[in-house]
Amino acid sequence: MRARIISIILPVILIVGASVATAAPAQAATGDAATVFAQTNAQRVKAGLKPLISDPILDQAAGEWARVMANSCTFSHSSSTWRASRVAKAGWSATGENIAAGYATGAVVSAWMASPGHRANILNAKYTGVGIGHAKGTCYSSYWVQIFGLTKTAAPAGVADVSGDLNADVVAVDSNGQLLAYRGAGNGRWAGSSVVGSGWTASDKLVTLGDFTGDSVNDVGRLRADGTFDLLAGTGRGGFVAPATIGRGWTGYRLVTGGVDYDGDRRPDVLAVTTAGALMLHRGNGAGGWAGSAVKVGSGWGGMTAVFYAGDFNGDTRGDVMARRSDGTLWLYPTSGASSWGPSKRVGTGWSGLTAVFSPGDFDGTGKPDVMARKTDGTLLLYRGNGAGGWGTTSVLGAGWNAFSGIG
Repeated sequence: MRARIISIILPVILIVGASVATAAPAQAATGDAATVFAQTNAQRVKAGLKPLISDPILDQAAGEWARVMANSCTFSHSSSTWRASRVAKAGWSATGENIAAGYATGAVVSAWMASPGHRANILNAKYTGVGIGHAKGTCYSSYWVQIFGLTKTAAPAGVADVSGDLNADVVAVDSNGQLLAYRGAGNGRWAGSSVVGSGWTASDKLVTLGDFTGDSVNDVGRLRADGTFDLLAGTGRGGFVAPATIGRGWTGYRLVTGGVDYDGDRRPDVLAVTTAGALMLHRGNGAGGWAGSAVKVGSGWGGMTAVFYAGDFNGDTRGDVMARRSDGTLWLYPTSGASSWGPSKRVGTGWSGLTAVFSPGDFDGTGKPDVMARKTDGTLLLYRGNGAGGWGTTSVLGAGWNAFSGIG
């Protein structure tokens, strides 16, 4: 099925005089691409199928291939290996692809639907997500790419990809109040660092938020000592925009973590532990704000010394939360994807001596979420997840990390 889907090529229509001087950036998930996404789902709904979800990783891959064709004046499918290298780490598999060139925005989906192979992709009930890529080129006026995905796992943990290279990164606040991005190389190593913000204080708490604004780029939050919650939206180009206040009155929370989709609406939420030990859910609205008032989703969390979102750590396609108890045990709290919890599980002991514990997502490029921890001497460790709620090997990532007041 995969080979048959990949081998089908939509007939090319050359539109005379509709060329541009150079290839323009793809418009994945916005503008004309968003129109094609909506038209694609309209065809699925018409056929009695569930609509496909929009995903930034699929969008990025589709956009990249559209640019490849536009820049090279070629018209051919990407390979399954090429697609897997870009989307597997985000939990997508069995990718199919539709391509087209020379079609106007309002005509390309109709053309695909008129072709049996491309229609089969669009109406494949097994697919759950699609990315749309669009680029302008000199040989054909428009290049279109659809990349379909199966079995999307939960959103990745941590700050995810800050630099735009699809590898998991880490951000940290130093003693000078600077926010630094440490770029992951995709293989469990570092690829460099850069300053991406300033104006932080030692009392500010760093909160990774996932794609809180709904623009396919991950964001971070800054929780100030006076209870102000600031949003720093990611640019997707290695940095963040200026902080914008999205909340006040957060002084009553001991621990805060973001990025988890607790209620299954595909919008990242924030979980916070009160001084009394209640676990409160602040639902994100998918556009950089909140959906309703906070609700209590747990109790007895007063003994926790760390809480963080770990992505799909146990391999059930839903997001998980990890928490360290005061006795040094580490626990996994799976979400059900429908505003409830699965059975908790102890996944470690002896974690009390670590001064920071968080998940960077899939840092080593295996497709499985990992966990990082800082020792009292500043050594940063990588604990590789095995994708089934347990652990692989552990390695040292560097020294001197005790200079940072916040890491995520």
